[in-house]
Amino acid sequence: MRPWKKLINILFPIAFGALAVACARTDDGARFSVREAAVADGMLSAQLDWRPSEALLDGLDHGIPLVFDIRLSAQAPGKFGLHADLAEQRWRRELRYFPLTRQYQLRDPDMVRGGTQTRSYAVRALVIAALADLRLPLDPALAAASAQRYVLRIDLERDALPGALRLPALIDADWHLSTGNYAWQARSGAR
Repeated sequence: MRPWKKLINILFPIAFGALAVACARTDDGARFSVREAAVADGMLSAQLDWRPSEALLDGLDHGIPLVFDIRLSAQAPGKFGLHADLAEQRWRRELRYFPLTRQYQLRDPDMVRGGTQTRSYAVRALVIAALADLRLPLDPALAAASAQRYVLRIDLERDALPGALRLPALIDADWHLSTGNYAWQARSGAR
C-alpha cells in the first residue's frame, strides 16, 4: 500500500470522529421550529416551538444577549419551478437578563419607528413564551405583494454574541439555532 493511502486511512477516521463530536447535539430536548404562521390584516402571526438547551439558558442567565434575526419573504412562481422573492422584511428581537434587577427583557428595536420597545418579565419562562408568540407588523410593500406563498426563517445571530463566545459557538451545536425555512401558501384575500 502506498504511504499516502496509509496516511489517509489513519487520518480520515480521526478527522471524521472529531467532526462528529463537534457537530453532535446533546439530547436534552432542545428544539426550535415554527409551529404555524399566517399573514393577515398587515400582520405576521407565528407560533414557535422553542425549548432552549441548557447551554443557551445558562448563557442567558449569565447576561449573554440572545439576538434573533426574523425574515419573511413574499414569493411568486419563478422560472424552472423555483420561487422568486417579491418582497422581504426583517426584524430583530433580543432576549436579555439583567441580574441586578432580576429582570428578563425582550427588546423589539424595529417595533416603533425611531425607537425601541422593551418589555420586562420577572420569569424566564414568560420571556421565552413572548418570543414564541410573534405578532409583527408588515411593511406596506410586503403586505401589498401578490404572493403565492410566504417563507419565514428565524436564526440566532451568532455574530451578536460576545467575542469570547463566538469561536465556541461555531463548534457547539447548541448555538446553531434556526427554524429553517417554513413556507405556507398565501390565502387569497388574506393580505
